[in-house]
Amino acid sequence: MKIEVGNRLDRHWFMPFCNNKEIDRIVSPKNASDFLLQEKANIVADNMRYLRVYMNKARIFPNWSFEKSFSNHHYQEVIKNLTADDKSNCKSITFGDMFSNDVNGYAIKNPIWGRIICLNESLQFFMKFCNLALFNFNQDVPKKIRLNSLRIAIRIILKQEAMDFFMDPRGIVPKDVGIAIHAPIKYELQYIAGHEFAHYLCEHFNDRNICPKKMLSIGETEYLRPIYNTSQKQEVEADIASINRPEYSSEEYSKILEGALIWFISLELSETAQYIISPPSSYSIKTHPSAQERFINLLENTNMPVDFNMGVIHKIQENAKWLKELLEEDLSFNYDLYDFYGSVYLDKPNTKWRGKKLIDRVDYY
Repeated sequence: MKIEVGNRLDRHWFMPFCNNKEIDRIVSPKNASDFLLQEKANIVADNMRYLRVYMNKARIFPNWSFEKSFSNHHYQEVIKNLTADDKSNCKSITFGDMFSNDVNGYAIKNPIWGRIICLNESLQFFMKFCNLALFNFNQDVPKKIRLNSLRIAIRIILKQEAMDFFMDPRGIVPKDVGIAIHAPIKYELQYIAGHEFAHYLCEHFNDRNICPKKMLSIGETEYLRPIYNTSQKQEVEADIASINRPEYSSEEYSKILEGALIWFISLELSETAQYIISPPSSYSIKTHPSAQERFINLLENTNMPVDFNMGVIHKIQENAKWLKELLEEDLSFNYDLYDFYGSVYLDKPNTKWRGKKLIDRVDYY
C-alpha cells in the first residue's frame, strides 16, 4: 500500500487514529514538524497491525492526539541541559519518535525540511525485555521467565516480534519488578537521543556522507530515507559527548551514565545473537565499534561520580555473561523460536507471569 499524500481523499486513511487538525497538517505539511507527523502517520496507516494498535489507543484515551502519544521527553531533557550556544545551534533540528520495528536512532536529511533526529519506539520494548532478563531479582524472576524475556528482546532486534505490545503485552510483570525494569529506560533513551544531537554538535553531519538507508521494513515494503553515515571514530566521540556535553547535575549524570552502560550491555546481547545467526565474513565492513568497546570507552572517558554504584553494573555484566552462554545454546537448539513472525510470551497461559490467553479480535481489536 502506498499513500499519495496531498490528495484530499487521503484524509480517510488517517481518520481512525488522528484528529482533524493533525490530518490537516499531514495532508499539507507546512514545516518540518508537520512533515515528521506525516512520516509517523504514513507508517501506521501502511501497516494493519500498527493501525490496530493506534485505533485501540484512540478509542481508549480521552482527548486523543496521535502526535502527543509520542513522548519527546528524552530529547527535551538533552536540550534543556545544553549550553546557550548549543541550544541555539540545535534549534534547526526537528526531533521525535517513530513507531517502527527497527531498534535504532537516526539523523535524516530531508531536502525540503532539513535535519530530523528520530528514535524508534521499538527501542523501549527491547530495553524492557532485556532489563527483565538482565537485572538481579534473585528468585523473584524464574530462569525460564528471564530466558523467554531474552527471546522476546532478540526477536524484536530480528524484527520477528509483532509490535502490538499495547494490545498484547506478552505477560504480567509484578509491580515492583515492572518499576525496576522501567526505571533506567528513560535515561537509556535520553543517552541515545543525546548521542544523535552530539553528532550534530560535533560537526559529524557531512551532506556528502548521506545515503538511502532502510529505516524500517513492513513485510516486503522497505522505508528508505536519506540518513547520515558516520565513522567509527565519530561514533566514539558522540558516545562521550552525549553525556559530557550537556551540563547535567551530578545526580542526573549518574543516572544517564548508568542508563548508557546498561544500554551497551543490552546491545552486546543483541550483537551476540546476530553474530551466532549470521557470522560476519572477513570482507564485512564494520560501521560501529562493538558494544563492549563502547562500554569500555565510556568508562575511560567520563567523570565517574564518587557515589556511582558500579557494583550494580558489575552484577548486570555477570548476568549478561550467563545469558550469552544461554543464548548461544538456545539459538543452537531452538532456532525455530526466533525464526517466525508473531508473538512469544513470558510463560504459558493461566500462569502467574502470563494470565489468561488473549485471543486476537476477541480480547483486543
